[in-house]
Amino acid sequence: MNNFSDITGHADIIKSLNESMEKNRVSHAYIFSGKKGSGKKMTANAFAKALQCENGIGQSCGICKSCHSFDSGNNPDVYYVYPSKTKTLSVDDIREQIIERVKTKQYSFRYKIFIVDEADKMTPQAQNALLKTLEEPPEYVIIILIAENAESFLPTVLSRCVVLRFMPIGNDDIKRFLIEKKNMSEADAAFYAEYSMGSIGNALLLSEDENFSAMRHELYEKLISIPKMSLTSVMAMGRSLDKFKDYSELTDMIFMWYRDVFAAKYFDDDRYIIEKDMKDDIFSLAAKYSFESLEKITDAVKKAKKYLSFNTNFQLAMEILFMEIKES
Repeated sequence: MNNFSDITGHADIIKSLNESMEKNRVSHAYIFSGKKGSGKKMTANAFAKALQCENGIGQSCGICKSCHSFDSGNNPDVYYVYPSKTKTLSVDDIREQIIERVKTKQYSFRYKIFIVDEADKMTPQAQNALLKTLEEPPEYVIIILIAENAESFLPTVLSRCVVLRFMPIGNDDIKRFLIEKKNMSEADAAFYAEYSMGSIGNALLLSEDENFSAMRHELYEKLISIPKMSLTSVMAMGRSLDKFKDYSELTDMIFMWYRDVFAAKYFDDDRYIIEKDMKDDIFSLAAKYSFESLEKITDAVKKAKKYLSFNTNFQLAMEILFMEIKES
């Protein structure tokens, strides 16, 4: 539990963190940057546990007082920082949860560690408030900022942190994890690995989501019908998708669909199609679209995903996306 050995992939990052501990070159601040579900928080937990371990260097022993308290969620020198009132981390959140606590030394163990989840949701004012601590940190303090997008931080914050980028995990590794750790069949593991977009977290969430299959089919029926609908109807259909709670997942699903259509058109067989249970519809659409049209559509999906990451109005983003799909 909460060990580096539990993490699939990211061998280079784990090696780097281990070496920093073994050589006593641990930084005072890190940014773990990568897609949602890529293993950032799991790695942050494993790193924090190893840092506090009373017996291990580079690895946690799992038996000392610190390791036991960490696994039970009661380590007094590890703090998790979250927004208290809104979805963003405010100046008050940073002051109350980090800056005030930094003033006192750790209670029992080697470091005082702060793990800030969704740190890219810090307001610029909050980032500036944290800056002084990053510039002049007490030797016992380590701050780990977990973020999907490292570029959302101020340059002054970025320059004072070690940035570790979590890249997508290979489908074979995700498939192996699902089979070995979750006792999933090979066929199911292959499907969810393909759908995960390089994220074990995504694969697990989708496999456990009872609504995923129904919503997937509903979405794809809409995409199948676009070529024969009027532009007005298509834009209205785009607005009807606000029932999807995870807009990032929605745009990933749309991208996956047209990626399959492109693969069917290019290879003229189903070997690279992910949605094999819907391959007849995919081949039908492949015959209707040109390669140029499919390229325009995938660019439009990427653009919509980017806009939504900046909190653009969802209905407007979907209207524009479906309009661009229709006109491609």
